[in-house]
Amino acid sequence: MSTIAPPPSSPETSQTRTRLLLAALKLFSEQGYAKTSIRAIAAEAQANVAAVSYYFGDKAALYAALFSDSFGSLHALVPDFTRPGLSLRAALRCFFQGALGPLHHGAIARQVVRLHIREMLEPTAQWQIELERDVRAPNEAMAALLCRHLGLAAPDDDLHRLTLTLTGMAFQLWGHQEVVAAMQPHLLATPEAVDRWAEQLTEFALAMVATERRRRARAARPAPSSPSRRRPPAP
Repeated sequence: MSTIAPPPSSPETSQTRTRLLLAALKLFSEQGYAKTSIRAIAAEAQANVAAVSYYFGDKAALYAALFSDSFGSLHALVPDFTRPGLSLRAALRCFFQGALGPLHHGAIARQVVRLHIREMLEPTAQWQIELERDVRAPNEAMAALLCRHLGLAAPDDDLHRLTLTLTGMAFQLWGHQEVVAAMQPHLLATPEAVDRWAEQLTEFALAMVATERRRRARAARPAPSSPSRRRPPAP
């Protein structure tokens, strides 16, 4: 997943654009879209108001960039964890490493979470884009992956429950950063600690898939026939 700024055309361009993104992330996550002005973002970034137009066009485009430029998108992970030939373990590891990788950025990642929560509570036109691109598309790709490894022609309700549980483990950790920081801060304190989460979530996910496979196998077995009762002899 990408870092906070895309490849620049010059060092100065990189610094200015990055400052604008970081300032916008801070203010939008704290105040919401409607209450944050371009002038306030420029002041926070120590840049000219015209710089926003130059790099992004307008406020809406700057806001949208925070959902794609800041850490990339989960949609970009889909080709990686659905590559043909990957074992289930390798595919799940790829998903969790990519989904949790942005947590390496610490405080910035917490601002991203607050931004997404605000977008859910105070939706703009960006919400539908996020729902389709970074929620629905990755979940559908994961459902197809699990179908393939479980030998299913199409996902059913139980498969959807499993899919949403697996992907939800990554989303839950994103949303629980503040809780983890308050209770066990060392568990997210370093990139190595974040990577450990990815490895362990992979193991948890594999265990859930194995449990679902066994459950389906039991359900597919024919029910044992009950022994016929002998009639008591006639008197």
